[in-house]
Amino acid sequence: MKWVEKYSPKTLGDVLGNAKIKAEIEVWANNWSKGIVQKPLLLMGPPGVGKTTMAHLVGKEYFSETIEVNASDKRSYDILKRSIGEASQTRSLFQDGYKLLIMDEVDGINGRDDSGGVRAINETIKNTKQPLIMMANDPYSKRLTSIKSKCQAIKFTKVHSNTINAQLKRICANEDITYDPEALKTLSKQSNGDLRSAITSLEAIVDANKNITMESISVISKKDGEQNIFDTVRTVLKSKNPEHVKDAMRVDAQPSMLIEFIAENIPREYDRVDEIAKAYEMIALADLNLGRAFRTQNYTYWKYAFLFMGRGVAASKKQTYKKFARYTGSSVFQKMSKSRKRKNLVEAVTNKMSVKLHTSPKELEKQLPFFEILFEDNEMAYDLKEYFKLEDEEVKLFRSRKIPASVEKNRIKELKKQQKLEEKEIQKQKKEQEKQKKEQEKKKKEQEKQDSNLLTKKSEETKETTGTVSKKRKTKKESETTIKNETTNPTIKKQIKTIETTQKTKKEINKKADKKIENKKSSDDLTDEEKPKTKKYKQTTLFDF
Repeated sequence: MKWVEKYSPKTLGDVLGNAKIKAEIEVWANNWSKGIVQKPLLLMGPPGVGKTTMAHLVGKEYFSETIEVNASDKRSYDILKRSIGEASQTRSLFQDGYKLLIMDEVDGINGRDDSGGVRAINETIKNTKQPLIMMANDPYSKRLTSIKSKCQAIKFTKVHSNTINAQLKRICANEDITYDPEALKTLSKQSNGDLRSAITSLEAIVDANKNITMESISVISKKDGEQNIFDTVRTVLKSKNPEHVKDAMRVDAQPSMLIEFIAENIPREYDRVDEIAKAYEMIALADLNLGRAFRTQNYTYWKYAFLFMGRGVAASKKQTYKKFARYTGSSVFQKMSKSRKRKNLVEAVTNKMSVKLHTSPKELEKQLPFFEILFEDNEMAYDLKEYFKLEDEEVKLFRSRKIPASVEKNRIKELKKQQKLEEKEIQKQKKEQEKQKKEQEKKKKEQEKQDSNLLTKKSEETKETTGTVSKKRKTKKESETTIKNETTNPTIKKQIKTIETTQKTKKEINKKADKKIENKKSSDDLTDEEKPKTKKYKQTTLFDF
């Protein structure tokens, strides 16, 4: 068994260094074991300081099960969702309590094989129901920007060389190794705070006779560890030793980012104006060489850029400053991120507004100052927000203050009142429609009754008429039969003829009498003049001849 595994800590109390961090992690684990949900842990620090060991010991002492995703595994979106994503939603089948999820080297997710890995981690953090611990080597990695804000970030420090030296002495005592104390001191210093590296180096230099001397230490070179960007800035601004500065420039960062960090912190460290001016001249020369490298694609210019921004800035001061200076990140990147964030915000807002206003987003960008005036009024701002369906962050584009909650409450009350009134009106309309329907149904029923009565009357009348017609036909037939019977007798025929002739004569007499009477009346009514003049004839006698 290797010594790293053999002498690895068996409990949290055996972990060396970072005592405050250890206590903080124990509090986090205790809260989870009591059922109090906590944010995921993000353990950051250089390799070999005990991040992974501490995570496994926490899972062993406080939780029922541990599930780990190693750095060697593929960590694409689909793979992480199937492994960590599903495990974060379910409990253990065979044991009670929570299960601990461990993800190592989160800052190492990159490339095509790990595409979508950061997105999967963010979704897991948002939806997890189980405790989650993640580890990262570089706390300033860009891949951690979206993860840091959602986690409880804990930064590990390097293990002190005295602590490493004491552990190496304990191992030598257990293995019956004779050693030179100076050799162990140099070995602990060369490990650069990496306890794991120191133990493996110790195992490698032990000879067959179990002796460790200074000659055996010379076989092992000093650990070539990468510097943190802030450590590099501190070394450049504090030190005047060119070799120290050269070693400090071995940092995993883009030259454009490193030059901005150094330029930002020069006035925080240097006090004299001439030193600041010289330092910025070196920064200008470094920037010029970086521009040549990017423009010509000849990256040998990077060598000169690193010399100017490292040794050149360090040599511009006359003496080192022993004061404490608080270093910060570059404000240029902050301003760029702010401007990028504003551009994205403007784009999102104008796209939403263009749908409602039927105008192009570019035209709306010109009109945004006018909308800022409209958003000054709280009620108007609330109406516009609801109309364009804007979020609270998008409203900040137009006004710095939030829309008061009272405005929203008042509007909700008004809307509820309007809804109640509309519901009442709808109910009234329904009732009126029901009344109209009932009246129409009544009218229809009455008409149907009238129609049925008319039909019955008509049927009765038709029956009566048919009865009378049948009776008349019977009487006619009877009369005809009687007449026929009568006309067959000869005596009766003679009598009938006599009666008919007498009747005719009577009619003629009556007609003549009527005519005479009419003529008399007309003559009486006429005057003498009107009466027709009749010629008077003389009475002729025999004497006239």
